[in-house]
Amino acid sequence: MRFFGRLVLLFVGLLFAIPTAAVTLAIGAMFEPATYQIVAFIGAGMYDLLFNGPIDDAQAQEAVLGLLAGFWTLSIVVLIAPVTFVAIAGEATGARSFVYYAGLTAVITAAAPWLLRGGFTAGPALAAEGRITALLFVTGAVAGLVYWFCAGRSAGRKRPDPRVAQTQ
Repeated sequence: MRFFGRLVLLFVGLLFAIPTAAVTLAIGAMFEPATYQIVAFIGAGMYDLLFNGPIDDAQAQEAVLGLLAGFWTLSIVVLIAPVTFVAIAGEATGARSFVYYAGLTAVITAAAPWLLRGGFTAGPALAAEGRITALLFVTGAVAGLVYWFCAGRSAGRKRPDPRVAQTQ
């Protein structure tokens, strides 16, 4: 029965942690100039595709589906996978430290785009990448902290058996 209780807590913790991470990322992205460049690049490409020149419905549908697929992939890699991995590992090991949940989620979230791309890049983009990495680090830390607050604090604890009399 304890397994099902922990499973429910895992899902509840993720239910709160993932949207909180998305809000944190959105708020941080509003104040980060490098994200304006990314959004402007995507927006200009979509505008050119949809409003300049002849385009048929199949091209427009393909462009929108490609944009949605990219957004979904980014959401999984940055918002869902790191906190889910850390939560499952924390439940399996019985970790209860907020440093474990917040720190490990932050490191994995910040490192995920770098690892998927294959490492560092040289040149002027490095400063912007550093700021975006810091934003992802904070996003992961917030997600891990919210998960810890909802479910991680009680991981690994076993309730005392009420049938066993406690002597003092």
